[in-house]
Amino acid sequence: MKRSFAVWLFLLAAAGPSFADDASSKLAFFYDSCVSSGPDFERTSERAKTDEWPSMAQDLALTFTPMENPEALEGWIISGGESESFQALVVSRANVGGKIVEGCTVALGDVDAAVFEKALVEKVNAVSAGEEQGQDRVYKRYTASINGRSEAITLTLPLYAKGSDQIIASAVAEQQIEH
Repeated sequence: MKRSFAVWLFLLAAAGPSFADDASSKLAFFYDSCVSSGPDFERTSERAKTDEWPSMAQDLALTFTPMENPEALEGWIISGGESESFQALVVSRANVGGKIVEGCTVALGDVDAAVFEKALVEKVNAVSAGEEQGQDRVYKRYTASINGRSEAITLTLPLYAKGSDQIIASAVAEQQIEH
């Protein structure tokens, strides 16, 4: 996901000015779309069709997914007009070690990164699984058990949060087959 930040900054600049949104609404978007019932490629694709979300170019969507070489990939720009802060959603599916895993990523603009992270950790009782520091970003990994399903959650946050930040949040889990 490190390579996506420059492209994402371009999209944020093109989206126009906006005011800092409430971190809880951004968390609700990530939680409802990616975490509460886990990443689900089919469910999210159907929601995008129903809600008529504008599609994102495949090469751009690829920059947001935490998986290498996904077998399936779709992305949408949810908002980002002149009066709205940027929100994008990408889902992916890949075969990792003989298991099908699905990923769900949101890119969010104008959010208080510290508030978002703290609220997410508390909401899902996330356990830290490590972090890496880049030149201007920090990549924090967590694990959580949501409704009996183990999920890996990654947050890409600014190194120096200022309260109106751009973040990327991803959840990855083994695919759930409905019976």
